[in-house]
Amino acid sequence: MALAPDQARLLAAVADELVRARAEVEAVEALVARLVRHAPAADRPAALIQAQGLDALNQNLDSLAAVLRALGQGADPDQAVDPVALADLAARLRPAGDRAPTADPGDLILF
Repeated sequence: MALAPDQARLLAAVADELVRARAEVEAVEALVARLVRHAPAADRPAALIQAQGLDALNQNLDSLAAVLRALGQGADPDQAVDPVALADLAARLRPAGDRAPTADPGDLILF
């Protein structure tokens, strides 16, 4: 799929912004991890589980940036989404008619 140069540049720029957002979320994730260590012992397990949402967000941002880069390099939508390891995200990115239900949630890796 051939894109106009300005479209390809825009997709690459948006992907770059997602990478920057990921770095900011990573910084917040580190802060939250430090704060969780100081939480009362009874609250730590729940706080840690909630904090893992930041890690999931980072993985989503990585995947979205990769999809945009692939599209900007001329991949068709299926080719751009196929490498997405998070099955739920990949399903949401496909057109409604192409979404196959999956029992496998993909490769979300939590800290």
